[in-house]
Amino acid sequence: MTIYLVNMALLIGWGMLLIRHEIPSRRAWFVSFATIQWIVLSGFRDVTVGADTAQYKALFLQSQTLPLGAFTDRFFEIVFTESEDPGFYLFQRLIQYVITDYQVYLVLIAMIFMIPLGYFIYKYSSEPLISFLLFSVLFYEFFAVTGLRQTVATALVVLVGYHFVRARKLGWFLLLVCIAMTIHKSSLIFVPFYFLANKQLTKAYLMTMFGVIVGLFVFRNPFFDLLVQVSGYDTYSAMDGAGAVNFSLMLLSVLFVALWRKDQILANNPSAIHFFNALLLAACLLPLTFLNPSMMRLVQYFSLFLLLMIPEIVGTFERRERLVVYYSAVMLLGLLFIREAPVYSFFW
Repeated sequence: MTIYLVNMALLIGWGMLLIRHEIPSRRAWFVSFATIQWIVLSGFRDVTVGADTAQYKALFLQSQTLPLGAFTDRFFEIVFTESEDPGFYLFQRLIQYVITDYQVYLVLIAMIFMIPLGYFIYKYSSEPLISFLLFSVLFYEFFAVTGLRQTVATALVVLVGYHFVRARKLGWFLLLVCIAMTIHKSSLIFVPFYFLANKQLTKAYLMTMFGVIVGLFVFRNPFFDLLVQVSGYDTYSAMDGAGAVNFSLMLLSVLFVALWRKDQILANNPSAIHFFNALLLAACLLPLTFLNPSMMRLVQYFSLFLLLMIPEIVGTFERRERLVVYYSAVMLLGLLFIREAPVYSFFW
């Protein structure tokens, strides 16, 4: 845990030196330092850090012994008829012509995710320090030290794809989704966001969305079965006692507070309408996590917009209040992280 705390302390230190000054170049330096720190933590981790880092190493070593044809034969048939994700293994095999060391490969994966994440925060977050601290507390375990396939898929459809959503370039967005679905089929769940991103928050729309959320919770079993069949991940099944209660309460609380202050948020940043719609879609998928924790994979495509929404909420307070809220949020995130007490070690 010490390494993670050092990382967060450095983020706060860089923030105090750079972010509090409204100079774009200093903001860019902060984001650069924060991104590099997370590339180091993610790429230089030991195989014991993360639930499946060792498993991916075994697959990496195994694929080195196979010919390229083993990954290209039946490629599209596998994409559309089986639960495997051949795009990731083809990508891995092609990379192995240049990179043969697994640790260097982890650094590459970290760069593929963290550099787009850094730009995502630099471009769209009103408070980059809070965004990086949120990532360091809420999302690092999911994207920085565990599943490589969904990490790459998320970088494509969310962190890069969002730029095309904003620019309304459907063709480029769908191309990214098509590539990402060969890496992790769950990325298809992000497609509706393109069409709902600019949906205005009328009373009728909000009532409909909350009705959908309640309905999906009531009928979560058939909804779960439908998604499992469509995605091809028929190995997933309902599990007793499942449910991301704490995360669900946190996401819903942020959504309700944001809706309470939506007029101020949208007055400050009209593009924040995207953040509202992303979190509404995340809330629609929360009932699935009460059947199988793996369904959090779907929620995470949308919940990354918490990194942008929470800073927008902070920005709605008056200047004096904002400083109190700002530093309270930083302290709360630090305390939440300390309570989790995660373990970390470098590969050396």
